[in-house]
Parts: sequence; C-alpha cells; structure tokens
Amino acid sequence: MTRQTGRSTTERDQRDDRDDHEMRGAANYVALLIGVLGIIGFAALTVIVDAHVNLPFDQSILAIARSWDGTPAIWNALSESANFPLIGIGFGLIAYLFVKKRRREALLVLIMLAAVTAGSEGVKQLVARPRPGGTDPNIPGVVYSYPSGHVLEVLVILGMVAIRTWRSARPTWLKVGFAVLVAIEVVLVGIARMALNEHFPSDVLAGILGGLGALGLYAWLTRSGAWAVRSSAKNDDPRADPSWSPGVTPSATDPR
Repeated sequence: MTRQTGRSTTERDQRDDRDDHEMRGAANYVALLIGVLGIIGFAALTVIVDAHVNLPFDQSILAIARSWDGTPAIWNALSESANFPLIGIGFGLIAYLFVKKRRREALLVLIMLAAVTAGSEGVKQLVARPRPGGTDPNIPGVVYSYPSGHVLEVLVILGMVAIRTWRSARPTWLKVGFAVLVAIEVVLVGIARMALNEHFPSDVLAGILGGLGALGLYAWLTRSGAWAVRSSAKNDDPRADPSWSPGVTPSATDPR
C-alpha cells in the first residue's frame, strides 16, 4: 500500500512538472508573438506618421490630457522619473547580471538598451515630426516628437526587471504587484508627456509598441536553454537559469 501510494505521488509530480513545462513553453511563444506584433505595429505606425496621415485620436486625446495640466510640477516629476533614474536602473541591471556571472545576458541587455535608445533617436530624425507645442532647434537630441523615448525606455528597462522578477522564486503577489506597478508607471509617464504638450498620443502609442517588441524579444532570448542563459550554465549551476527556483533543476534542453 505504501509503495503504491509513493508511486502515485511520483506520477502526480511528473504530471505537474510536464504541465508546468508546457505552460512555460507556451508563455515564451506568446512573448515572442507579442514581440513580433509590437515591432510590426511600430513599423506600420511609423509609416503612417511619416506619410503625414491625420490620426483622428491624436487631437482629441491630446486635448483631454492638456486639460489636466493644472499641476505641471506633478507631471514634470512623473516625466523625469523616466529620465535619469532609468539610466541608473539600466546600468544597475547590467552590473547585477555581470556580478552574477550572467555575462551574455548582461551583454544582451546592454545591446538592447543601446539599440532602443539609438533607434528611437534615429526614427525621430527620420520622421522629423514637430512636437505639439512646437520644435525648439536649440535643444539637441530632443527636437522631434515621434516616438516617445520616455515611454519606450521606461517600458523596456522596467519591463526587463519585471520579466526577471516574474521568472524568479519570489512570491506571486510580489510578481503580480511589480508588473502592475510597471504598467501604471508607463501609463502615467505617457499621460505626463501629453499633459506637458511634449508628445502626441500616437507618439506614446509608438513607444508602447516598440517597448513591447523589445520586451518580447528579450523574454524569448532569455528563455531557459537560450543563448543568453547557456553561457551562465557552463558550471552546471541551475541557478543560472532565470526560471530557477529551489528544488527545481531545469534541463539544458528545456525548450521553455
């Protein structure tokens, strides 16, 4: 009887492991799909804006946001929260990964952040869309409006931290809570940029689409068994895997 009970428990654990494996695999494919759709959406919107197509929601949503500009100090604070503090968070994440001997992932984050920043500035120059309040040519680097670099970068940097938190062994309430806080921060930064008359709603939308594209690729490239993870596992340390948790040892061939 005891032997049969032990066998049943083992089989149940194996089924649970398979179910967990399949769920993680599906989640990574969903992340990849979101990334691809985000990039396609960003590219399509860029073509539309570059062609000077009138987007009817731009002026109506901008007017609503501008009606909330009675407290510019608050909006400025929210806007600045997506500026210099993000530089520290981004480099802090890279340093953390490097110290944890996740050097390939650290390199991936560095490359992605550089590409996001350079790409944003490149698209600004390409589209050359004036800001809603007018363009000041005496301010280098921030002359044009499309896309919103603040929204793009806050979503990418905090989103990377959220992905790593989600894959950790931390409590579910903490994972969900942090993801919700990141989403709220992104929305508030977008509203702040419009309330300050610095961006059109389509600029903010482009930042969100580009950010989702970058995060989808990051999630896929750092899934279990991917290039950025394998580099950290050369000493067969299971904790090198971003989805590692106590008592669970991911397989090197795990397609999650």
